[in-house]
Amino acid sequence: MQLVLHTPGLTLKVRDGAFEAVAGEERKIISPKQIESIAVTAGCLISSAAIELAVKHDLSIYFFDEIGDAVGCLRSPYFDSLATLRRKQVYFDDSPAATAWIKDLFTEKTTAQREVLRFLANRRESLAIELNQAGAQLEADLGKMPSATDVLSPELISAFMGWEGSQSRRYWGAVASALPENWRFARRSRQPAEDPFNAALNYLYGMLYTIVEQAIFAAGLDPHLGILHADEYDKATLSFDLIEPFRPWVDRLLLEQFLTDKVVLTFFDQRNAGWYLNSSGKQFFIPLFNDWLEEPCRYRGLQSSRRLQIYREAGQLARQINDHR
Repeated sequence: MQLVLHTPGLTLKVRDGAFEAVAGEERKIISPKQIESIAVTAGCLISSAAIELAVKHDLSIYFFDEIGDAVGCLRSPYFDSLATLRRKQVYFDDSPAATAWIKDLFTEKTTAQREVLRFLANRRESLAIELNQAGAQLEADLGKMPSATDVLSPELISAFMGWEGSQSRRYWGAVASALPENWRFARRSRQPAEDPFNAALNYLYGMLYTIVEQAIFAAGLDPHLGILHADEYDKATLSFDLIEPFRPWVDRLLLEQFLTDKVVLTFFDQRNAGWYLNSSGKQFFIPLFNDWLEEPCRYRGLQSSRRLQIYREAGQLARQINDHR
C-alpha cells in the first residue's frame, strides 16, 4: 500500500525502526515493509530520520500541490527498482495481461453503475421498473465485452471503446430520466458541457483524475504510459484507464446533491454555448468532494477510505506489473 500524508500539520518521525505519524493526539505506527511509497498531499513535517528510513527501504516520497500535480520527489540515488518497474510497465502494456486488466476494470465499473441505478430506483419509484431494467441490461451486456485474450491491438482497442460507448449511452440515458425535470440532460457532454449537470460532473471528474494520478505516481508507475487509452503528449493517459471503476462513485455523490435540492442554478454560468461551474459552485463542491474522499467504503472486499481504495488499486497494478513475466 501507499502511505498518504494528507493531514495538515502531521509529523512523520521514526520510532523503533518504523514510521510514526503524529497528528494532534493521534499516533500511528507504520512498518516500512508494509508500504511501497509515500505521498505527501498536505503541509506536514518529515524528519530526516524518516527520510533516511524511506531511502533505506527504497521508498520514494512524492509531493503534490493543492490541485494534485506532482511537484517533487525524494528517492534513493540508486533507484533501480523504480526504473525496473517502469521498464516492466512498457512490456506489460503489450501483453495479454493488460487486456485482462482492462476487462476487469470495465467489469467493476459496470457493477458500480448498476448500483447507481439501484440507488435511483429506490428514490424514484415511478421509474423503478425502467431503471432496474436498464441496470440489468448493463450487466447482461458484460457478455458482449470483447472476449479476446490477445494483446491490445488497434482493432481490439476500438472494439473496447465501442462497447464502452454503448454501455455509457444506456447508463446516462437512465440517469438523466431520473433527475428532476429542470436538471435533465440530452446526452453526456464535456468540452463544453451543454447543461449544468454535465458541468458539475466534469468538474468532479477532474478532481477525481487528480487523485488517481497521485495514486499512480505514488505506486511508482509512469502515468503517461496508458494501456487502453493511446499515449498523448503531456497527458496522463494511465489515469484515463485507472479512473474507470471509480467514476460511478462520483456519479452517486453528484446525484445525491441534485435529488436533495442542494444544487442551485446560481452555481453555474452559461457562456459561449457552454455551462461552467462558477466560484460559488466550486465553494460548494470542493469541500463536499474532499470530505467524501475520506469516508470509508467497501471495494473488492476491503473497507477503507475512498482515497486509500484508489491508492490501493494503483498499488495492485504496480505489483501485477512487477510480477509479470
